[in-house]
Amino acid sequence: MRRSYCLCLCLFIILLLVISSGCIQPTATPPVTTVVQTAVTPVPVVATTDTEKQLTFIVTKTEKTVNVTYTGGPDAADLLALKVRINNQDSSVIEQTFPQPAVGTPFVFTYMGLANPTTVNIIGTFKGGYQQTVLMYYF
Repeated sequence: MRRSYCLCLCLFIILLLVISSGCIQPTATPPVTTVVQTAVTPVPVVATTDTEKQLTFIVTKTEKTVNVTYTGGPDAADLLALKVRINNQDSSVIEQTFPQPAVGTPFVFTYMGLANPTTVNIIGTFKGGYQQTVLMYYF
């Protein structure tokens, strides 16, 4: 009698463990997906008044300097400022802004050691606040 009691108790404990572990729970139902349809109003395309600006430059490098000379261009009359950004091989950056640059103006960037530029990025600011990269020069 004792054996059957212990056997029943063990089966009952095993049954409780199986139920609590989720082995005999029903399978989960897939989530319900609802599709909401909305009316889409097309947005009219607005043409901008600014077109691509054109300026010209001469970029040279010597052993200790990088020289950028502004030589004008078709949009020189609208130019308000130039920002020159030089990225170097050692990850350093030289950046300087020149307000109201005159045609023919050279901008000389002198290095303490050897000049090691990788790119020169020149951004022009024009009348109306329009900004644009006007030259990306790779060494």
